[in-house]
Amino acid sequence: MSSSGSADTVVEVLEPKGLESEESIEPSMSEWSSLVMDIQPPNPKRVLYEEGLYDPGSGEICAAYVAQSDSAVIRHVYYNYPRISDPGISNALLGPAPKPFYTDDGQELYLALCKQMNQTPVRIFHRALLGTKADMSYYCVNPNGIRAMTKSLVNNKTLTSIDLTDNFLNDDACFHLGELLTTNTILTELNLAGCRIGPSGALRLCAGLANNKALMVLNLSRNQLGDAGTNHFCQAIFSRSRVREVNLSSNDISGKSAQTLSEALEWNNQITHLDLSRNLLYSFPSGLCNLLIELSNSQLLKYINISWNSLCGTKLSEAIKQIFKAKNLQHLDISNNKLSSTEVAMDLTVFMAKAKKMVTYNVSYNPMKSKEAILFINKLQSKFVKIQKLYMDGITVNGEFINILNAMKLLPNKLNVEVTYGYVEGLHKAASPDPRETVLNRVEYICKKPKRNKVDIALVVYQLLKEGKDIIDIKDFTNTLKLAGVSLDDELVAELASLFPAPSVKKGVKRVNIPMMGEYMKRKWPERKLPPTPPPEPEPIPVPKKGKQGKDDKGKGKGKK
Repeated sequence: MSSSGSADTVVEVLEPKGLESEESIEPSMSEWSSLVMDIQPPNPKRVLYEEGLYDPGSGEICAAYVAQSDSAVIRHVYYNYPRISDPGISNALLGPAPKPFYTDDGQELYLALCKQMNQTPVRIFHRALLGTKADMSYYCVNPNGIRAMTKSLVNNKTLTSIDLTDNFLNDDACFHLGELLTTNTILTELNLAGCRIGPSGALRLCAGLANNKALMVLNLSRNQLGDAGTNHFCQAIFSRSRVREVNLSSNDISGKSAQTLSEALEWNNQITHLDLSRNLLYSFPSGLCNLLIELSNSQLLKYINISWNSLCGTKLSEAIKQIFKAKNLQHLDISNNKLSSTEVAMDLTVFMAKAKKMVTYNVSYNPMKSKEAILFINKLQSKFVKIQKLYMDGITVNGEFINILNAMKLLPNKLNVEVTYGYVEGLHKAASPDPRETVLNRVEYICKKPKRNKVDIALVVYQLLKEGKDIIDIKDFTNTLKLAGVSLDDELVAELASLFPAPSVKKGVKRVNIPMMGEYMKRKWPERKLPPTPPPEPEPIPVPKKGKQGKDDKGKGKGKK
């Protein structure tokens, strides 16, 4: 066998004997199982593409025709495209709820809080959030809704005054008002008059008042505070509260609370207006004396009212006179107390000249007499006293007081001084009724009493005047009245004669002055008048009679012919 053989040369392969086995013999190609399959028809899109009738586009195979296993999901064709960003579903489902945003005026926040608390919004307060004052007095505000009001004022920058007069507030409402005072720096006036908060409400309110530096006016009148509630307020004053105008009237406060307040003012004496009227300060007078002495050292005090406290005695009057030493004092009200004696009046007037800025001094309805009133007016006419209004209503004065007052008003620096006083002794006399009117009313009743024959006494008198009868005796006057249909008693006729007298000719004989009586009746009954007198009838013209005279005329005519 040569290497240069032709192409059809057969090459025999020799295999070693003993190595062949039945298992190693491969089956023929016709027997392969992989060749046993169904022949699929051609893809119509490929056929059309080969004919130029179809364009597959990008050339990528649709994922529906790609066979994928579970282990090849990461390399899935869908992940070849960019991922869509999360529009916020994950945060909405898994994250915390976003905090809502509200405007600073608090209107939206107030409505949201009312909806959350299931409370009816107060329209007046909702509108007032855009202004400076929320006036809800006598509005029957639900105390459970105070929380929504206070929360809505956290960021408010306009509302400076809240008036809740006569809206009954519970302890929860006072707690939220106290929280408002701890955070709000805009509110300057809070009026809680008549809210009946009591000592427990005062405790919760004053807890926030101690830390507040903006509130200037606080009205706690008619709140049933008592000594316990007043002590909570005094603690707030002691904690450097900057409130200036305080009203604690009608709270059943005794003199012990006045002592506590004086101790608090030793550390923080910044009050300008203090109203302690209608309380029980008489029960512990030494406490009130200490308070008045402490207030006399104030450089800011302008107004003090201690009326309706049954104050009496020289010990209190000596403390009251120290108040005049306050440099900026303008109004002092000690009315409706029991300050009565002359020594008390001297104490109340001795330092009137020291108050250089004082305008009003009210001592009305104290049981003083005219001599105490003269002490006040004598002191007032001094040129060193600057008081412009002295109220002494209900205090009895006399003529000397009136003369001094009239002379004082002529002074150039006292022209605008206003002084009031009560009853004036010995100057006014009670006016007694006119006996003429009483007697004539009695006569009028007797004349109009009959049902049929009623007579007008005024017309009877006017008729007498018309007839020229000026002075008539009592007997003739009685007879004239009887002829007119009027029957009067002799005593009543005598009373008429004494009220309308005329000079008598004989002793013991009274006469009636008819013109005087008629003149008074015209003023008493101006509408009564006599009917007009008809004019006199003309005299008839005489008619000539027929008779002898006619015959003679005829005869005379004949003779002439």
